[in-house]
Amino acid sequence: MDNDVNLRTLVNDGGSAVISDYGAHLLRWAPTGQPDVVWTPSTWRIEPGKPLGGGVPICFPWFGPGFAHGRQLAITPSHGFARVRRWTLDEEGFTDDRVRYVMDSERLTDGEVPWLDDEPEARFRATYDVHAADTLTMSLTVVNTGDVPMSYEAALHSYLHVGDVSDAGLVGLRGATYLDATETGFPPRLQEPEAVTFGERPVDRVYYSDSSVQLRDAVLGRVVHIVKSGSPQTVVWNPGKEGDHMRCARPGEWRGFVAVEAAACRDRGVTLAPGESHTLSQTLSVETLGV
Repeated sequence: MDNDVNLRTLVNDGGSAVISDYGAHLLRWAPTGQPDVVWTPSTWRIEPGKPLGGGVPICFPWFGPGFAHGRQLAITPSHGFARVRRWTLDEEGFTDDRVRYVMDSERLTDGEVPWLDDEPEARFRATYDVHAADTLTMSLTVVNTGDVPMSYEAALHSYLHVGDVSDAGLVGLRGATYLDATETGFPPRLQEPEAVTFGERPVDRVYYSDSSVQLRDAVLGRVVHIVKSGSPQTVVWNPGKEGDHMRCARPGEWRGFVAVEAAACRDRGVTLAPGESHTLSQTLSVETLGV
């Protein structure tokens, strides 16, 4: 169903979800009988030209300020224009457990595709498929519809609900190299402990890993399994105490989430020849601890 702000609700025996046409932004997902797995701040709102809070923003066609050919680009808006544009709903792809959105560069107005200076003729068709039941699968497929190669970055910026971030740990990245965005110059580090842990200090890392990971939550007594494809990196983020200044969130709400993102960004961005496509996908499932 939809309403005046074009929120689409999926409800079935396996679970439920809510997604907005604005940004094709997933706002919540929960398997039946479970607390929400996708986290959204209590004061989220839709404002034209601004991203929604929490949920699963689509970062495309660049990540953060953008990166290409070994240099930071400082393009705005941060994380690309896809999350601050209304996507086109595919009515035939909208059921009680599925929704599909499309964004075609040919339908964007002049100036809405601020591509890299060396790729001004880049053209694309992006399709976003979401299946929400007892598991959640999100897939972003980009096709190069132009006559020249195109390059882009992408991520599914998934905010995952935890009972308390200080009692949560992300397992599956041990031995992976990561870039630490909390330090000047993004110095590379090696993940040595078994689990990535969180607290009042911010965690902002790009891990070079295509492995599955598990978000273990002692407070809610569950494990969120995260499987991905087409993703050479996993971005992990929590703002720590700095999250008290997050837009659309109240002080202390940063303790309720960890962002775990399937990504292809920086030096692992995607380059497509004319006619080629690439799919970035992330699947979430929930296991109850002790069962």
